[in-house]
Parts: sequence; C-alpha cells; structure tokens
Amino acid sequence: MLNVKRLSIFRTVVRAGSISSAARQLHLSQPAVTKAVRLLEEEVGLALFTRVSGRLVLTPEAEELMSSIERLFGSVGAIEHMVQEIREGFSGSISVATVPTLSATLVAMAVERFHRTHPRVRFDLRALPTRLVIDAVATHQVDVGIVDASQSGIGMEVIELCRSEIGCVVRKDSPLAKRKRLTVKDLSNHSLISFSNETLTGWQLRSVLQAGNVMGQLKFTVNNTQTAYALVKAGVGIGIVDSFPMITGTFTDLMIIPFHPLIQTNPHVIFSKSHVVPLVARNFIELLKVTTKKVVEGSGGMLKLVA
Repeated sequence: MLNVKRLSIFRTVVRAGSISSAARQLHLSQPAVTKAVRLLEEEVGLALFTRVSGRLVLTPEAEELMSSIERLFGSVGAIEHMVQEIREGFSGSISVATVPTLSATLVAMAVERFHRTHPRVRFDLRALPTRLVIDAVATHQVDVGIVDASQSGIGMEVIELCRSEIGCVVRKDSPLAKRKRLTVKDLSNHSLISFSNETLTGWQLRSVLQAGNVMGQLKFTVNNTQTAYALVKAGVGIGIVDSFPMITGTFTDLMIIPFHPLIQTNPHVIFSKSHVVPLVARNFIELLKVTTKKVVEGSGGMLKLVA
C-alpha cells in the first residue's frame, strides 16, 4: 500500500515547483523532503522527476499519476470537511419519535428552522402514540422522543419544554366565543370532543365531566388534537383539547377559551441514557427549546414556560 504521507509530500513538491519551497511549506528539512520523494519512487517503481537545466520536471509517468493523486486528496479534503460538520453538528442524521399533535406543530416548526441552517442533516420523523414513542426511545429505535405528558423512569433523560393548558376550542361565530372562561356547567348543552381516557389528559377530563354530570355530552373521542380542531371547524361540537394547532395559523376561524378546572399537559423531550445521542440531535433539541420559547411568548397565556 502506498504511503499517503509521501504522496502528500510529492504533491506539495509538484505544486511548489521545488524541493526547497515544498520544505518551507511543510516545515520540513530539504533532505527529509528529498528522502520522501525518493522512497515514493521506490514504492511505485517509477522515476517521478527529472532535472532539466537544474530544475525539477515531472516525468510523463508522474504527470499521469497526478490526476489520480489530486482526486485522492480531494476526497480526503471532503472527508475532513464532513468530519468537521459532524463534529460541529452540521451534518448527520436525526431520528425523532413524537406524538401527532406535537409532530404537526412545535416539532414541524423546529425542523423547518433547523433545516435552514443545517441543510445537510437528514431527518427521520415518526408520529406515534405516547406509549410507542417511549418504547422507541427505550429500545434505541430513535435518537429522541417528544411526548405531551410527564415521563420519568430509570434510564431516561427528561427535558421539560413547556406547560400547556387544556382549553375549549369553539368557532368564532359561536355564542360561547365571547366568554373569557368556560366551566363544565357552560358545556352541558353542547356536544363535546376530546381525548379518550387511554391518555392521561383524557382520564383527567373524564373525571371532571363525570363530576359535573355531563359525561354524556362527550360525543367524539380522538387520538390527536388536529382531528378535534377539524371537527370543531365542521361544526359538530366543542373541543376540549390543547392549543398547539393554533400556533400553525391554520384554524383562523376558531378560538380557544380557558377551561376550568385547570388541566395541563407537559411536553417533554426524552433520551435513553444507555444510547449515545448524536451531537446533531442535541443541537436540534436546543433549537426546539428556542422555538418553544418563541411560541409560548405569542400564545396568549395558554402555554407557559417551565420556571
């Protein structure tokens, strides 16, 4: 196998035009450069230079080799550049599992912003139920999990993003749209849309509705907030869900009103402590936190940052 260091010295000599100039560029002695060129000639079994009027001149065989040598060091340079990008988090890939509501809102916004400054990074995004997100992180199927409820457990690193109040989503032409706050009693004559009791939020809401004797008004259960908003927009009922779809600007004909008693969701990022998380994924989470802060600041109070 050819000695790459000697090839590099030979390339420098060719570019510099002389042994002495190459030695200065490489911070080597002239004898060391001369020896490296001589050893390379012995390796390839070809004369690489000849002297014409006291000047070094490439042999025809060496000229033929130079194109391949330049390609080789062009590839090495590209690898060095890629290593630097990976080391600084500007290249690589990120796999993310998240619940559908956050996938279509906070996460989508952060991915778009991250892609602008890191166009070489590849994303694998999966929208899954909370339980499957946790499983995907725990079994190292993904680098990062983003869920909408508090999670803890052995082997999990947890970062809380914000806190979100559950509110009542109504059409702007609804008589309820003028209210500053809505209670269970206010909803007794309306069809309701919310999460099933398989979710923590759905279970909490079910307790509230049962206590207010309006459980029968829960006509529609959904497994993601976007569906609830679409049903409200269609006029089939009032949604008791989170406010995340509002930040997309898609539902301009709807509004969300604070609900009493207070029910909150707690979006979190989760990592597996037994899985090495790529630097680029850590960088993405930092941008997700910045994105969340900006969203919270413009949310009108339904979202709050962690103290």
